[in-house]
Amino acid sequence: MPIATYFSFDDQSKDAIKFYETAFDTSCHDLVTYATLGMPDLDEKSQKMVMNASLEIEGHTIMFSDTPSFMNKIPYGRNVGLVIEVTEPDKLTRYFTKLSEDATNIMPLQKTDWSELFGQVTDKFGINWSFNLI
Repeated sequence: MPIATYFSFDDQSKDAIKFYETAFDTSCHDLVTYATLGMPDLDEKSQKMVMNASLEIEGHTIMFSDTPSFMNKIPYGRNVGLVIEVTEPDKLTRYFTKLSEDATNIMPLQKTDWSELFGQVTDKFGINWSFNLI
């Protein structure tokens, strides 16, 4: 049974999707906004927010949603991180470099006891990523 990862943002889903599309050379084909629900009582900002969208990254589904005005803000789960494991060093380096743009807490790619190439980054959206060459 596949398990997907869900990212919830205040109102940054569209920006995050564009960033990850570029970083992982993938595309979102299913973005739905709250306006498509036909809820006329939503404020204009909430109407434009992402209700649901997804990207496929290395065979794993990452889903996205924003928090409109009628919902309670969801505390960000900064205690969760994603691990990208690939067998191609060039691909791993490309992903790491893209996600390092405006990132914090960067552990540069390097040889470790368990991998020829490993690194970590907290991207500009606050998502923690580890990169592991297998």
